[in-house]
Amino acid sequence: MTRPAHTCDELGGAARVAEPVAAASVVAPLTPVVAPLSPPAKRPPAPLAVAQGERARYRIDYGVVSIGELELAVGAAAPGATLVRAGGHGSGGVLGLGHMDERLSTELDLTRLDSRRWASTRTDGDGAVNDRAEQATAGHVSLVREHPGGAGAHEATQATFATPVLDPLGFLLRLRLAPPIGAGPGVPATYYVLDGQALWRVTITGASRAPAAAGIVPVATLRFDAEAEPIRYDGGSDSSSDRKHRTFTLWLSDDAARVPLRLQMPIGIADLVVALTEVARR
Repeated sequence: MTRPAHTCDELGGAARVAEPVAAASVVAPLTPVVAPLSPPAKRPPAPLAVAQGERARYRIDYGVVSIGELELAVGAAAPGATLVRAGGHGSGGVLGLGHMDERLSTELDLTRLDSRRWASTRTDGDGAVNDRAEQATAGHVSLVREHPGGAGAHEATQATFATPVLDPLGFLLRLRLAPPIGAGPGVPATYYVLDGQALWRVTITGASRAPAAAGIVPVATLRFDAEAEPIRYDGGSDSSSDRKHRTFTLWLSDDAARVPLRLQMPIGIADLVVALTEVARR
C-alpha cells in the first residue's frame, strides 16, 4: 500500500531534524601523545691507564750483562668495556743456561679487577709448555696444561682458591688501575699470582711516591717494594719447592697512564733489571 505523500514528508523532516543530534554524539578521535625519545645512556669512560692502546719495549739485564728483551702490549678499552686485554713476549738467555722464550696473554675483568682468562707458552731446551686458565668466578680456576708432542700431552685441573687470583700480566694491570698508594704507611697489600701453575703470594710492603732518580728512573714515580713467596694451592708455604722467596721493587710513572718503568730483583750475586727503553700510546 502506498503511503500518503504528506507522511513521507514528515518522515523526511524527522530525519533531517535528527541529523544534527547524530552528528553531535560522535566522539572526536584521540590524538596519541608520544613521549620524546630519551638519549641512550652514556657509557662510562675506560680507566685512563687503559683508555689508550700501548706498546712498550724493555731491556733485561743481569748485573752489567744484557740477557734479553721484553715487549708488552695493552689494547685500548672502549667506554663501558668490562675487559681489558694485554699480551707480552720475552726472550733471552741466562748465563749459559740456554735460550728461553715466553709468550703471555690475559684478559682482566675491569669490574672485579682480577684475571678472567689467560695463557702462556714457555719454550726452552726441554721443549714447550702451554698453560691456559679461566677464572669464571672469583677464586674458581680451570687450568689446562699441554706438552706439545710429549707424553701426557693434556692435563686439566680444577682449583679453588680462598681469594681471586691474577696472572703476571694481570697483576701488573691491577697495580696500574688501582695502585695501593692510599693504604697508608705500614699497611701491606697482598695479591695471589698464578704464573703458569705456580702460585705466589705477592705482598706490597711499601708503596710511595718517589722523585726522579738519576740512572734509575727519569720521571716522578709510584714505587712499590714487594715480596714474592712461593705457596701451595692450600695457602701453605711451598718450602720444598725449588722456587725461592724473592724481593723486588717496581716503578710506575706517576701520571694517569702509570706506565711500568723498571723492575729490579736481587738474584744471587747481582740484580735482574727490566728497564723501559721505549713506549708508544695511542
